[in-house]
Amino acid sequence: MERAEIIDPGFSTADAEFPSIDIDEGDLVLRFKDWQEIQREVFFQDTVAFKWQMIEAFIDGEAYDRSHIITDSQWLAEHVKQGEIGPQEEYKHYKFDFNGNGQLEVISNGFTVKM
Repeated sequence: MERAEIIDPGFSTADAEFPSIDIDEGDLVLRFKDWQEIQREVFFQDTVAFKWQMIEAFIDGEAYDRSHIITDSQWLAEHVKQGEIGPQEEYKHYKFDFNGNGQLEVISNGFTVKM
């Protein structure tokens, strides 16, 4: 069963402005202003999937304004099943809740926060 584990990614999505999402050759870049009006940029290397949705849909353990890793992810398992990701690779399913603006989900090999 899928479960959300809260993480501290080094930034907050709570009360953030609507984000900009760009992808180039498998790398995803997320840009937004946080609640303190600080411009944030997050680089997701080797992204195999992402989705943005305006609705809010929550799973067990998920907080409406936090960042998460989704454990036992069905979405990630489907990418492994179809051969897009090898079973030993270190990909994770991340979910970022921009309370009121929407949700971003990403399957990638990690991310870096640019300061």
